[in-house]
Amino acid sequence: MSACAPVPRSYRLPGPNRATPAEGGFRAGDLVIPLPSIDPLVHCTRVYDTFADHPEWPGLAVVNRGAVVGMIARPDLYATFAKPLLRDLYERRPISLLMDRLPLVVDADLSLDEVSQRIAHDKPGALVSGFIITEGGEYRGIATALALMGRSVEQARAKNRELDEARKAAEAANSAKSSFLANMSHELRTPLNAVIGFAELIESEVFGPLGNERYAEYAADIRVSGHHLLDLINDLLDLSKAEANRLELSEGRVDVRSIVGSSVRIVAELAQRGGVTLRAEVPAPLPPLWGDERKLRQMVLNLVSNAVKFTPAGGGVTVSAVLTEEGGLAVAVSDTGIGMSPDEQVRAMEPFSQIDNAMNRRQKGTGLGLPLTRRLVELHGGRLRIDSVSGHGTTVTLYFPAERLETRVVSPVEA
Repeated sequence: MSACAPVPRSYRLPGPNRATPAEGGFRAGDLVIPLPSIDPLVHCTRVYDTFADHPEWPGLAVVNRGAVVGMIARPDLYATFAKPLLRDLYERRPISLLMDRLPLVVDADLSLDEVSQRIAHDKPGALVSGFIITEGGEYRGIATALALMGRSVEQARAKNRELDEARKAAEAANSAKSSFLANMSHELRTPLNAVIGFAELIESEVFGPLGNERYAEYAADIRVSGHHLLDLINDLLDLSKAEANRLELSEGRVDVRSIVGSSVRIVAELAQRGGVTLRAEVPAPLPPLWGDERKLRQMVLNLVSNAVKFTPAGGGVTVSAVLTEEGGLAVAVSDTGIGMSPDEQVRAMEPFSQIDNAMNRRQKGTGLGLPLTRRLVELHGGRLRIDSVSGHGTTVTLYFPAERLETRVVSPVEA
């Protein structure tokens, strides 16, 4: 249809398309208003009358021999004809004299984001005048910024619905996983405690001698392995509870110096076997920390044992606790071990993820230590920070907020 020929008065803009966006979102073709084009030689008065007959039309494309050569927007033509002298000058002249010779032309396959970028960078005026859509180089229709915004809102809502559904599915899957891990952990702990108990009975020869020393060694191996497996199961259970927000604190006044000291003593044998120097540096006095003593010891033990495991013979591990400038408490474990790159630090904080290197492959573990420790310190309102350089050691610091400290004790350094 062309404005050179009579325009049917029954022709109206199509109603809004309620179709949902296809995969990847709406395209420019979804914005098309299939209006007729006009020839560049048609008189301006004819175009003016066409706009008067169709007040809903935002503009018209000017097409010559199948190629888009310009566009005339309703506001521009009306502004010209509002001035009597200009109307007299152009009413019998071809529309090519008033058309925009460089309209924004976009392909129907462009995404809405790409269309928005084209408008912003190439033709901001298209927000008012509209723009032309082609397909395979052929004219398809006009589109407006209002339609673009409407489709963008629909697309955003559809995306939000998808994200919400994905979030709910992920939460359901995570909840199911956490419940499974919790149930499995409880089921495993009962027989495992029995195995450990029987191993201790056999090792201590409660009912008489075993008859061969190797049986006692085997019983000791069963006991040690059982305790190691029980520790892993407990970590798994705590992590599953933390992820399900079901981990609770049994809070009280905790002596941080005592926690650090006992943790160092527990790991001392492991450090000695590995040729690692282990020491604690905790200035006295420190104010009591309000928290869960068992979980605080679990956090420090996780960090110290990790540091010892990944420090080569001849290296050292230092555990320290100091008051921060903000009035909180910082418990740090520093080592001279293998260190981590930024990518490895990210992986180390993911449950069940282990860094792939020769030393790590020689160590036992599930990759739960750091993720669980972070969950536990966050449960206390604190945070965990890793400072590490590959090949130059690691420092992991637990920060506890000032409100966790019962009193403010001034250290000699601050006095």
